[in-house]
Amino acid sequence: MWKQYIKQALYQLKENRLISIVCMVGTALAICMIMVIVLTLQIRIKDCVPEVNRSRSLYVKAMTSRHKEQHNNAASSQMSVTTARECFKTLTIPEAITITSVNNKMRASLPGGGRMSVDEMETDEAFWQVFSFEFLCGKPYTKADFESGLSKAVVSASVARRLFGTTDVAGRTIQLNKADYAITGVVKDVSKLATASYAQVWIPYTSTDLASFSWRENLMGPMRAVILARSSDDFPAIRAEVEKYRQVYNSKLKDMELVYRGQPDTQFAYLYRHWGTDLDMKHIVRRFVLIIVILLLVPAINLSSMTLSHMRKRMTEIGVRKAFGATANELLRQVFWENLILTLLAGVLGLILSYSATFLLNSFLFGNSENAGLAGETSLSTDMLFSPLIFLVAFCFCLLLNLLSAGIPAWRVSRMNIVDAINQR
Repeated sequence: MWKQYIKQALYQLKENRLISIVCMVGTALAICMIMVIVLTLQIRIKDCVPEVNRSRSLYVKAMTSRHKEQHNNAASSQMSVTTARECFKTLTIPEAITITSVNNKMRASLPGGGRMSVDEMETDEAFWQVFSFEFLCGKPYTKADFESGLSKAVVSASVARRLFGTTDVAGRTIQLNKADYAITGVVKDVSKLATASYAQVWIPYTSTDLASFSWRENLMGPMRAVILARSSDDFPAIRAEVEKYRQVYNSKLKDMELVYRGQPDTQFAYLYRHWGTDLDMKHIVRRFVLIIVILLLVPAINLSSMTLSHMRKRMTEIGVRKAFGATANELLRQVFWENLILTLLAGVLGLILSYSATFLLNSFLFGNSENAGLAGETSLSTDMLFSPLIFLVAFCFCLLLNLLSAGIPAWRVSRMNIVDAINQR
């Protein structure tokens, strides 16, 4: 029986090509728009290489140092190495804590050879535990390397190819700002969308004088912290421990104190955190929900009106079929199959359009990311984009609206007197 329903549904779509095409394209655009919005957000917060632990990570991007009595005497920035070590590296509940510098520009070169400008990040050895890079050659620098302050470096594949012509360069020497560094490993290029781990060259911060870069009584500096929890269930306990260490640290300070302004943040909050300002997450979530609702409802209302008008024109057909013995359930099943096939075709088209738009509009959609001004690329990978759940939700919503707009008049006609249905009363 269902095969007959499908044949009849396809016939109806061919019979009313203009309306079918308009409805299908409208549904596809609705699915496309909602998918692009959600994909843009998902790419920034979903677990993906090398930030495979986003779902169980907490971030401290910046903080505020202020006078204990004169709160208007305040400044916001990243933290110093000393602050990072005493307030975060001493935590006991997390699985791992890494402190990293903000990205800086460096000149990478070979003695008597090529040179290029690279995006550099200075880290500790725990960085390689918190983040999962794909090593093409070699391995990361070790804890012993870090504690000894050795000049070791991990470089990206594009830097290795540009300077050496190959990625098999572990053990070779590269000059960073004219200082010799031994390459311990080469990793696959990292997208700039990996905002907490992106760089083209990574070195131990103990190999430079970064620890001496501080201000505001050695509170502020160039460092950020990423805390890897064993489970997201540990977030409340970790935040409580962070607050305890903050208070202990502040008690040692004479005139100044540190304020975290709600940090550590989850990945979602981390994306919208600017310096040390307070973050209104409810407002951000409401804005996203409002945008999604508008993108769904505006085309849905137009499609519903068109489908409803089309169904009213078919009242005579439904009345005739009822006169020849069709039951109300059979009529409703026919309407269901017609709209299911229409929405399926629109869903496939909408899915293709959404992924195409995400790739083609890459620079526009992600041009405002935190790393937008750096030299790398906002490359997209399959694990970033794959989201069957989001597609299923958008598809089901459009199917429901199409069914309601077509099903309600069909249900009314199926219960009308046959003569009234034929005469469209």
